[in-house]
Amino acid sequence: MLHTKKCLKQGAWARSRLRNGLAAAALATAGHPAAWAQSTLTLYGIVDSAVQYGKFNDTVGPTAMAASGNLQASRFGFRGSEDLGGGYRANFQLETGFNTYTGVGGGATMFNRGASVGLSSAKYGSVDAGFMYLPIYWVFLASDVATYGLSNPAAIMSLEHTVTLGKSGTGGFYPNAVRYRTPNFNGLTSEIGYSFGAQNASGQTADGRNIGVNVMYQRFGAMLGYGFNRYQYYSNTSTLTASSQLTHVFAATYGYSGNFIGANYIYSKRTDATNWFASAFLVNAKIPAGPGDIELGVARRIENAEARAMAYNAGYVYFLSKRTQLYGYASMITNNSHSKQGFALLNSTFSTVTPGFDPWAVTVGLRTSF
Repeated sequence: MLHTKKCLKQGAWARSRLRNGLAAAALATAGHPAAWAQSTLTLYGIVDSAVQYGKFNDTVGPTAMAASGNLQASRFGFRGSEDLGGGYRANFQLETGFNTYTGVGGGATMFNRGASVGLSSAKYGSVDAGFMYLPIYWVFLASDVATYGLSNPAAIMSLEHTVTLGKSGTGGFYPNAVRYRTPNFNGLTSEIGYSFGAQNASGQTADGRNIGVNVMYQRFGAMLGYGFNRYQYYSNTSTLTASSQLTHVFAATYGYSGNFIGANYIYSKRTDATNWFASAFLVNAKIPAGPGDIELGVARRIENAEARAMAYNAGYVYFLSKRTQLYGYASMITNNSHSKQGFALLNSTFSTVTPGFDPWAVTVGLRTSF
């Protein structure tokens, strides 16, 4: 009996010491966010395969081809976030593309669709650094109201891709870049980004440098946006004076009862001796129909040397589930006798065509995401 009481007293004493030790540890770490920070890691991706048929130039007959990523580029990535306490978070993202048919991925870089790390706060905004899109891209993307935006057969891609937008077009990721985004002020946001460029230490030191800003306002089913971009480059290998491509984008969208319409206007010019310029506008729409979306688009581009082109697309995206869709598109570009715009993203061999030729293409495919 005495032995039992002694054991009970020793157990109570041990439990008391344990409780006191835990309390002391909690007090000691109360001022250290690392003691209770929560972190998340997400693996995500898109797998998209299609077949397409089209006449891409007058020098070849109609051609059937396998195509990867016609609705959305196939990709996978990692996205992570850690709660640092006090309303602050650390974030990172790594993303790479791949060809569904060949398995080839990454291009010239492993994470060819972005790599960045940064800090964010709902009160103060966010700062990121790495290889990423800069501000003008998000205004351009917002103007495309298609189900996923910027699909390869769409008019917005055919005429407003890299040539018009310069380095800041779709696929225009910037190396050695930093970016600041403001908090959301009742629908008003802004962003500024800067790329240090190629960081060429000798001679042409400004090569690839870039600065851009945007302002976007979204309320009551509408969006208004403006973006500006200045990209620096050298017109030849011997000059030490950098030229610039200056680009402005204005965009607007409106949605009502599931129907959306979007539009943009782009003006771009270069400061080198060529005096190159281009301007373009686009109108596109998404209309719910049955278990999917009808997508329509038309765009027009004007360049110097009297080059004129129009692009048209009509498509349908059929939802098999929330994550998986079947899709079909028909697209056409009309060029005047000075213009040679081709379907660069559907068949890179014919990114340009014989002046005055009108390429066309149809595509059907399957997209799924995880």
